[in-house]
Amino acid sequence: MSGDEVALVEVVVLEVEPGVDPMPAFDRAWARGARVLPLPRTLPAAAREALVARVRVVRAGPDAVRGATRGATRGSTPGAMLGAGLVLPTSGSSGVPRLIDISLEAMQASALLGAHAVPFGPGDRWHGSLAPSHIGGIMILMRARHLGGTVRFGAPPRAWSDLAGCTHVSLVAAQLARLLDDPAPVPESLKAVMLGGGPSPRALHERAIARGVPLYSTYGMTETCSQVATGRRLAGDPETLAGPPLPGVSITIDPACGEILVDGPTLARGEIVDGAILPLQRPLRTRDVGELDALGRLHVVGRLDSMFISGGRNIHPETIERALLAIDGVRSACVVAVPDARWGMRPVAFIDAFVDAFVGASVDATAPAMRAALREALEPHLVPDRLLAMPADEAASMKPSRARLAARLAAGERFAEHA
Repeated sequence: MSGDEVALVEVVVLEVEPGVDPMPAFDRAWARGARVLPLPRTLPAAAREALVARVRVVRAGPDAVRGATRGATRGSTPGAMLGAGLVLPTSGSSGVPRLIDISLEAMQASALLGAHAVPFGPGDRWHGSLAPSHIGGIMILMRARHLGGTVRFGAPPRAWSDLAGCTHVSLVAAQLARLLDDPAPVPESLKAVMLGGGPSPRALHERAIARGVPLYSTYGMTETCSQVATGRRLAGDPETLAGPPLPGVSITIDPACGEILVDGPTLARGEIVDGAILPLQRPLRTRDVGELDALGRLHVVGRLDSMFISGGRNIHPETIERALLAIDGVRSACVVAVPDARWGMRPVAFIDAFVDAFVGASVDATAPAMRAALREALEPHLVPDRLLAMPADEAASMKPSRARLAARLAAGERFAEHA
């Protein structure tokens, strides 16, 4: 194969679901050098067909072929190097999924390097409730494969008893908050609770640590095989702390805009655009804003894509979300920007909350109490103009979508105001 040739690559579409091990089906496709596009069994037909149509014919351009040829080892072929792996949709902050092309080697590197931050191996058991259509769920399986531990498949944990016998679990903030409502003791078997999925409040971290939860913060994305920075969280740590970079992973900050730049062996190999695999730019521009502290640890402030300007001042929605999530009774929050005749843009908050959720709580989740709490925690220009009830479909998801909620508001959909 010459360096100017275009190679056709095979993409196998597989239906997957939480709680069911997809690895045997993955292995059959990988054995013949194919990529796998895992799609949730519950994905609506129209969305499924739209994704499938984009991978019916996929080609690797000359740049990808040359890269595979340079990286080929004895006994391998450029075609194999261009084949086995995953294609994963990731929406980021936009509504149209991007298709990220990930190699088996990148996932293996993520598993091995991640074990330096969160040890996992023979005798350990990871609670596997994350969907195997997303990188977080898939990396649980890859860690077990490359590090020697096992996975216990099950539903998302709602009580500590659901994690009995498990040593590791991956959670988002809303799931951790639900577990902390359970007065039962934290299972002694737990060695690591990995908290990801976006902003989470310091109050939640402190509650967990006080209960004896072995809490780890982690930051990553589909393009980096889930992890690039991870660290044990201690009492008093800033809520923005993600942790130190994994060994072998480079994290730098663009001084012009504060954007986090990442490079290393865990990066995906490309993105499928109009049927062609285009190599990812290195270092990867994450579109996240952050900083490195004096100890070399990464702090994540927010998204460049979601930042907006209101009356000449930059607003990161994540700052407001963290303040909302610190209020007793708030399960999840998502802040979007809406046009405003005077200020240009203003924040509106969608909130999934219940009132008097915690015994002895000093602040509940009524609208007046939330506004009072926000005025104490935030500068005046950051306090949202409206507090809206999170729609049921977004509340049921692990992570509400800013893009979907903004689109629904722009389309004129009406939402209930918090009383």
